[in-house]
Formats: sequence, structure tokens, C-alpha cells
Amino acid sequence: MKKIHWDNMHKFNTHWIRVKFFNNKPDIKNAKVLKNVRFCEATKEAGVLPVILDRESISCLGARYAFGWETRNSNKLLNSCYDKKNMRKDTISSILSKAPYFNKPPKFIGLNTDDKPDIVMSYMSAEKIMNLINAYHNLCGKNLGASLSSMMSVCGGVAVRSYLKKDISISFGCHDSRKYADMRIENLAVGIPKNMFGIFED
Repeated sequence: MKKIHWDNMHKFNTHWIRVKFFNNKPDIKNAKVLKNVRFCEATKEAGVLPVILDRESISCLGARYAFGWETRNSNKLLNSCYDKKNMRKDTISSILSKAPYFNKPPKFIGLNTDDKPDIVMSYMSAEKIMNLINAYHNLCGKNLGASLSSMMSVCGGVAVRSYLKKDISISFGCHDSRKYADMRIENLAVGIPKNMFGIFED
């Protein structure tokens, strides 16, 4: 597969957020270290300056769970989701048990840093996603599967899932991402892992 040409990222006429998972502390002199934010909220901040996140940066229990920074058997996340959702606890527990998460959490997460990203993300209209899927067909020669959830949608359903599954992930968002991220009412969240960056080639 060809290496990505960053100049071609305009191909789908959308803003891309480059996401890098670090196992060691990166050079952060040119990046803003955020505190007390949701991951989806941080993607909006990264539109202005490069951003660095760690466990202490993230206030959202769902994102901390997805990135491996929250104990899996903790009731805190279950109770937090129960307070927000009109669902039974056993339903929420079942959904959480199937949610993607890192077994080995990263030490830091970079958004729009100069490092080669592990995934890129965007908030795209349905029409742009249609064009993206068409490019996916041409690259992979198969249909794109989807796993959709209204919980931890951007952090887990897009960022973590696309990285772990090595495939494009799409999400309609969750209440928090709709409120705190730059996610317009007509947009969906999309994640593309680095092994799929050939999709940007003409």
C-alpha cells in the first residue's frame, strides 16, 4: 500500500484530526496539555492547537474506560451511564461488556501533533461518508461493516475501535459528543486507521 500523501487529505472536503497513541512521554513543547476534558471535547480543542492527553486529562469515565484508564469491573461507569440513560442496568452492563477498550493503555494521546498518526478522525455528513465508503470499496473490494452504539461513541466506538479492528469505524455519536465536540446535527463521526490511509490516494 502506498504511503499517505497528507496533501490528499482534502479529498473528502473535511477536517481531519490526527490521533497518536504514545507508550512513552512525547515531546510536548509545541502542544497544549489539557485537563478536565472529555476526549470528544478535546478533538474540538485540537482544531486550534496540537493537544496532549493523559489519564489525568480525561474527566469522562467512558473515555477512561475505552482507553484502559478505568478499571473494567468498576461500578462507577455503570452507575454513571445509568444516570444518563433510560436503560436497565443489565442492558447497560451488556453493552459495556462488548465496548472496545485497550488492554494495554497508552501513556499519552496526541491530537494533531507532528507525529505520524495511528488513526485519523473526522465529523462528516452522510454524503461525504457515502464518498468515503465508495473509496473504501475501491481500496478493499468489500463492504464496510458497522457496530453502532450510543455510548462512548467517539472515544470507544471510533478512536479505539478503528485502531484495534484496523478498519474504518463510524458512529452517530452520543449525548456528550453531540454536546461537547464539534459535531453538527447532520454529521457522523468517522475513524480511519493507518493501514487504511491508502484511501486518501487518488
